Amino acid sequence: MRPLVLAAVLALGCGADNSPGFSTGPGVTSVAHTSSSSDMMMTSTSTSTSGSSEDSSAASGSGAASTFDMQLPPDLGDPTPAGCKGKIDFVFAISALHTMVTEQEQLIASLPGFMETIANDFADFDPHVISINADKMWRGQQCESPDFCLNMGNCGEYAPDYECGKYVDQVWTCDKTRGAGLVFNAGAYAYNKPCDLYGGNRYIIAEEPDPIEAFKCIAQVGTFGDDSPLADSLVAALTPDMNGPEGCNAGFLRPDALLVFVLIKDNEDDESTLSAKKVRDAVMAAKGGDEDAVVALAIVPQLLVGDPVMGCTYNDPPGPQHLIEVIEQFPYHDDGDVCAENYAPFFNGAAASLVHEACNSFIPQ
Repeated sequence: MRPLVLAAVLALGCGADNSPGFSTGPGVTSVAHTSSSSDMMMTSTSTSTSGSSEDSSAASGSGAASTFDMQLPPDLGDPTPAGCKGKIDFVFAISALHTMVTEQEQLIASLPGFMETIANDFADFDPHVISINADKMWRGQQCESPDFCLNMGNCGEYAPDYECGKYVDQVWTCDKTRGAGLVFNAGAYAYNKPCDLYGGNRYIIAEEPDPIEAFKCIAQVGTFGDDSPLADSLVAALTPDMNGPEGCNAGFLRPDALLVFVLIKDNEDDESTLSAKKVRDAVMAAKGGDEDAVVALAIVPQLLVGDPVMGCTYNDPPGPQHLIEVIEQFPYHDDGDVCAENYAPFFNGAAASLVHEACNSFIPQ
């Protein structure tokens, strides 16, 4: 038995019906966006097609040929596409603005169930999981500043685990590079310790012995960040230089893997300079031009329905949102409500269904 595969495969075996070991519990319907978590029916706006009507008509119109003296047709094997076979690269771009406390908690609580749902479809689930730097800075600099460590001896009441000066010698260029994988989140509400990821990469791989804690380490980005350009940061994370042998994310992006990116932000992405089309062009270039190789997800403000939740941001009055425009560039896309009490219904419903459908259409080059 190979090492634990992001917590799900060990519990699920090869798609067994036994109760998985990392359940997220019952889903809670969001305020402005709902997704079903009870089945794998498609609830998104996928526009992919399969099969060919021309092939079908050609086959049905071939009855004029004589059937005498014909040999049995050769065994061509399974004609269906190879698909991603569970090889999936997940990119999380998470705002670290001061308003993002509960959103991080909900993401971390929801991810295990999302991974379980996907792993249930793939006996050889082989994920890479990265949470990227969207600020072009190491946020621990604020902890080490005169406002905190130098004068107070700590990083404030919301960063009790941060140890002043202890790990600063481990911070280097990639910790201050936009698009690089985060392995040392610091500051208020952050993990506040370096991530010791299996394999020594800036992302989680299938053999990670404690994937839940590892994801918490990379995704609990804290609230010491700027109003960051999430769309631009996604593009930075997928460049050849970033993923090449000498890049910060060396080996993360695999040509034969499905790419799933998740953008999480509770305000408009005003800081990104790239248009939605340019973001799409960059992502398509990273995936060899294959639109079936990408699933685009965003958890962002939605229209206000019913009573508002205190502290939440809504798209009210309704207006265009850059991150929505970005994901709508891709056939497989969906958006969830950043104000939802639980992200599990979104992830385990429409999002997981999109991954399954895209994998069935994706033909690795």
